[in-house]
Order: sequence, then structure tokens, then C-alpha cells
Amino acid sequence: MIIDTLRNLLTANNPIDLLNEPILYIGALITLILIGYFFHLIGKFIVLNLIKKIISKTETRLDDLLIEHSVISAFIQLGIFSILHSINSKLFIEEAGIHNLNQTLILLIIVFSSVYIIETLLNCGLAIWNSSSVSTKFPGKSFIQALKLVSYFLGIIFVLSVLLGKSPIFFISGLGALTAVLLLVFKDTILGLVSGIQVSANNSINIGDWIEIPEHNTNGTVKDLSLTTLKVENWNQTISSIPMHMLMTNSFKNWRNMSHSGGRRIKRSIIIDNNSINFLNENSINTLKHVPLIKRYLEEKLNDPEISTHNNSIETGQRRLTNIGTFRAYCVEYLKSHSEVNSDMTLIVRQLEPTESGIPLEIWAYSNTTEWLEYERIQSDIFDHLFSTLCAFGLRAYQKPNGLDLIHLSEPKLKVKSSENKD
Repeated sequence: MIIDTLRNLLTANNPIDLLNEPILYIGALITLILIGYFFHLIGKFIVLNLIKKIISKTETRLDDLLIEHSVISAFIQLGIFSILHSINSKLFIEEAGIHNLNQTLILLIIVFSSVYIIETLLNCGLAIWNSSSVSTKFPGKSFIQALKLVSYFLGIIFVLSVLLGKSPIFFISGLGALTAVLLLVFKDTILGLVSGIQVSANNSINIGDWIEIPEHNTNGTVKDLSLTTLKVENWNQTISSIPMHMLMTNSFKNWRNMSHSGGRRIKRSIIIDNNSINFLNENSINTLKHVPLIKRYLEEKLNDPEISTHNNSIETGQRRLTNIGTFRAYCVEYLKSHSEVNSDMTLIVRQLEPTESGIPLEIWAYSNTTEWLEYERIQSDIFDHLFSTLCAFGLRAYQKPNGLDLIHLSEPKLKVKSSENKD
């Protein structure tokens, strides 16, 4: 009926015959667009607002996410295009050319709308997943992106099916011959997809983890974990984007377990000058007895009959207390009594193999916090104290001679020479 009316109007005005058919097609398409716009206004201002009012009265958060991620709007649009498809079949069924053109356009829009609905549903599902506590251990972004890729791929197949008039099964069955080409063209994407799924499934990296990747000069916090790319904010505030498949071929260090352990390791050595190591004499022992942390240690050692305080102990083969051994005992007691050292974790003060620079005395302990700034403060405070305490035990930390040390060594000789010249 609409087509007849348009044709009568064109014939009455007696236009050029070559323009009658295109104008007829355009007029039919505009008529269909106006009908669709009418239903769009109804869906947007009546149906959608009514659904929003109903959802706003509920207490659950799930239905609010449907509005935030436009899931309801996408279903309304799909319903409108489905109605237009039915209207097109009824209004323009007698005109095969116009009917087929409109049907092709509407089917294409329905395919795009269906893919968009899947995408909004996946985004909504990801938001629900991220709001749960499980998301910190198993990020779902990679899986969601993989499903989106599948939906896009199916969408392309249905678009080709509509345009070429072939069944979707025809295109799916023909993919076998294109497998080699697809693997070559989408090599990085496929590698990233497989790696992203493996990383997520194995819970190797989560958002917020501190990781190190030496091959890419990366050291910082994971900010984004997608299907093909890992984004890390380095400590110098730069962003590193690393392909996911690189994680399968290159090694990386994840500090997550350290962050959850409740303590961070302090491992640092004090290099003791060999020339300062000696036995403790009676005066030194009497002085150190007044130090509360090693008072008990000294009493136990002095009560041991195998330990002597006499200078002739070497001749008799008896053991004697050394300043480095007593200092090592002091370090252990100091760390045990430190309020910011985790006493439930490993605590060792050990002597390493001597080097040309001296004897390393290694401190191995754990702070009671994993926060970086606090950890550095605790570590610095501990070694500030230990370095300052060395002199009380008659020990010196080794330091390579510098220019100032050489000047001090040469000063006595200069003074002697100057005095001789005066004479």
C-alpha cells in the first residue's frame, strides 16, 4: 500500500523514468527509518524509564549493573530491529527488490546488535566478578576478552552470511583451508591469547602484584592485565607494556608471596676489618658486662670452664672470647628484642668467608611489615645502630683508603721533614 502510494505520487508528477526506481527505494527506506525512530522513542523514554524506576526500588546491586553497562538498552534496540524486520515483511513483501534490500540492512543491524548485547553482558559479568573477593586471585579480564574475540569472530561470519546469502556453516566449514593463513596473520594475538589464559589459570600474576622482569628492565606494580598485554607501573613512574606471550618465554619474579607473608627479608653484611679482630681482655669483659643485651651471654661463657680470660690461653689450648663473636651475639639479641623485627621468621647473624676486604658479618632477619618505605626505615635504623656499636667491641668496619686517608698517612712524614729542615 505504501509502495503504491509512492508510485502514484511519482507518476502524477511525471518525473524522469530513470529516477523513479531509486526514489522509490529511498522513500521506502526513509519510511522504515521513521517507523524505527518512533519505536526507538517509545523504547527509550517509556520502556527504559519504566524499567529504571523498577530497578531503583530493588535492593540488589546486580540489576543496577544491567543499567550501568547498557544491557537493557541493548535488548530494547534488538527488539526494535526485530519489529522492523517483521514490519518490512508485511509492508514491502510485494516489492521483492525493496524488501530484500531492507531485510539485508535490518539483518546486518540485528547481527551487530546481537554482538553488542554479548559484549554488554560480558562487561556486566566482569564487573560482577571484579566485585567479588575471588577476582584478586583469578582476574577474569583475559577470559572476558577471549569470549569477546569469539563473539566478534562469529559476528563476522554472520555478516558475511547475510551479505553473500550463504549459510554460516558454509563459512565455518571453509575455515580449515584458511587455518595456516590465520595462524600466520594472527600469530601474536593467538600467542597472547594462550599466554593470557595460562597466566590467569595458573594465577601467576594479579593486578596489584609487584613483579620484576629483567629482560624488559621492568620493576613495579601490575596495573592492567589484558588478553595480549601486561601493563606495569615502574617505580620511576614509567609504564611498561609487555606482550603476554613474553611471560611464557622469559623469567619474571613475583613478590606477591612476600607481601602476604607479613615480613620482608633484611639481608645485608657488615664487613669487619681483620686488623680490629682480637680477644677480649678482662677490662673489655667488665665493660661489656654492663650491656643488658649480652650480660647473660657473657655470664654463661665465663662460667664455662673451657673458656679462659688469661693471655696464656693459647699456650694451654683453652678457648677465649673474641670481640667479633661477642658482637655477633649482641646482634642476635638486639634483633630479637627489636619491636619492628618479625621474631617468628628466620633470624641469623652469620660470619661469611673472609675476603680481601675483611670478614663479612651477614645479618639475615625479617621486618614485621612489607610496606616499602617502612621496610627501608627499619633496615636503616638497625644498621645505624650496629655500625655505631662496633667501636664498643673494639671493631672497625672496613673501608677502602681514599685520598683523605693517604693525606693523613703522609702528614707525620711531612712534619718530620719540615723539622729536619729547620735544624
